Amino acid sequence: MGLSPEEKERFLRALREDAAFRGEVARLLGVSGVEASLAKLVDAVNGIANAVNSLINITNSVVGSLGELLKEIRVMRSDVNRLWEENNKIWEELKSLRESQNRLWEENNKIWSELKALRESSQRHEEELKALREENNKKWEEANKRFETIENELKLLREGNEKRWEEQFRFNRWMMSALMDIRNSLGGLYEYYTAGWIREWLKAKGFDCDVKVNVTLRVDGLREVDAICYDPLVVGEATVKLSSIEEADKEIEKLMANVKAAEKLTGRKLYAAVLAVETLPDEVAQYLREKTRELGIILVLGREYTF
Repeated sequence: MGLSPEEKERFLRALREDAAFRGEVARLLGVSGVEASLAKLVDAVNGIANAVNSLINITNSVVGSLGELLKEIRVMRSDVNRLWEENNKIWEELKSLRESQNRLWEENNKIWSELKALRESSQRHEEELKALREENNKKWEEANKRFETIENELKLLREGNEKRWEEQFRFNRWMMSALMDIRNSLGGLYEYYTAGWIREWLKAKGFDCDVKVNVTLRVDGLREVDAICYDPLVVGEATVKLSSIEEADKEIEKLMANVKAAEKLTGRKLYAAVLAVETLPDEVAQYLREKTRELGIILVLGREYTF
């Protein structure tokens, strides 16, 4: 006899909701072991489900971690790309540095070559300087020897000059004595004394001249000359006394005019002009010394004469 649909519904609801009823039915049907197995199976399934859920959670966690890891990998890849770019830049810089280093080495080699050449040139210069120094020392030694020779010669010359000065001094004293004798023998006429002085003075210089006294030169009128030697041309003016500088200037003017006349008449160049004065004041004598020195006139004052 079959069950009505309502009965089937109540039965199935009881199986679902009433565990004791469900167990009794299973026992009656001989499926209590199946129920136990089903329970175990349910427990296993639940365990598997839990494991699956845990795996899903772990998977989700791993997926999340993988996402983060992928992000990090992307970041790392970007960093790696940047590192490669920087590495390439570094390699380019290293390449540039290597090229610069090569250029520096080439320049350094050039500098060393130049330094070597300079060192060799310096050594040559030092050798040349050494040779020049040795040659210069030899020249200084020769120069010192020459200086010693010159000093010895100068010493001999000084000694010779001292002897000549002594001879000249003796000669001057003799000349003055001779002139005084001439003056006295001519009766005191100062023109003859001056002519005698000029004669002896020229003789000491190697000239033998007959000095004329009181000569009239016929050129540009008439010029009276107290004493004259024609070869060499020497013109002399003599006066016994001068009292002032004005008189001294007049005597000098007269002498210079006579010199010009004598040069014009003879066509010769003057060898010497002589102004002789017997007596005069000291201030006039000093003036005459300075004036005749300026004009290149030989001044004879009494027994004294200056050039």
